[in-house]
Amino acid sequence: MNPTTPAQTGDLAPTRAPVFVSHAEPLKNDLVYDHRAAQAALPVRVCFRDGTTAVTVLVLTPGHVELLHLQTERATGKRGDALRKEAEEREACEHDAAERREGGDR
Repeated sequence: MNPTTPAQTGDLAPTRAPVFVSHAEPLKNDLVYDHRAAQAALPVRVCFRDGTTAVTVLVLTPGHVELLHLQTERATGKRGDALRKEAEEREACEHDAAERREGGDR
């Protein structure tokens, strides 16, 4: 039997190794909501490990939008807590340094 397919003849074109996603980041464009489709589309940039990027949209159902809202609200709260704690620690260090200076002047 004579080989007839590329797999049989060994004439396969070389395949490109998969490029893995590093992360995705939202673009500054506004999210678009399509009432009839009951979906939101968030423009995002997908960044690959090889340094290339692709722009696409993240399609969100109403449930996804609510989940994303809850998660970003929680992240915003955690960021605020961390900033407050950092400010308190900085203030305490400055207070301690001032007390040391005052004690050393006596």
